[in-house]
Amino acid sequence: MTQVVDFSKSSISSFSQTISVPVLGAPSSNTLTQFGLATAQGGSVLLNASVGVQTTLGSPDLLFTILRGAAAIFSIRASALNAGQFDPISFSYVDSNVPAGYFAYTLTVSIVNNAALNSANLVGPVDFSGLSLV
Repeated sequence: MTQVVDFSKSSISSFSQTISVPVLGAPSSNTLTQFGLATAQGGSVLLNASVGVQTTLGSPDLLFTILRGAAAIFSIRASALNAGQFDPISFSYVDSNVPAGYFAYTLTVSIVNNAALNSANLVGPVDFSGLSLV
């Protein structure tokens, strides 16, 4: 039987069009949100993210990365829509067979194609949550 060990959530904004933060070009990145979560030996953590992006120039390719502590455990690349359009991006990841402890989970984003020709703003929502199970 599955048991909930812990739940945590971090949010910059839960609504669209409520912030305007330029996305940095790689190798720099924006740290979007971070939270701490208790884990049980051999358990799993279900991570969910929702990020609203608006392209301001070109067609940026965004790289979202989830870190546990200082280690990247998941990355996903998303192409943003045409300039001026709002693009809600959502994704999930299961961090399996985690060690027991208390870990910081962090969500970052950067533009990975030419940042001089492609740009975007985070416009909300920016929500990140984790559910620790054993």
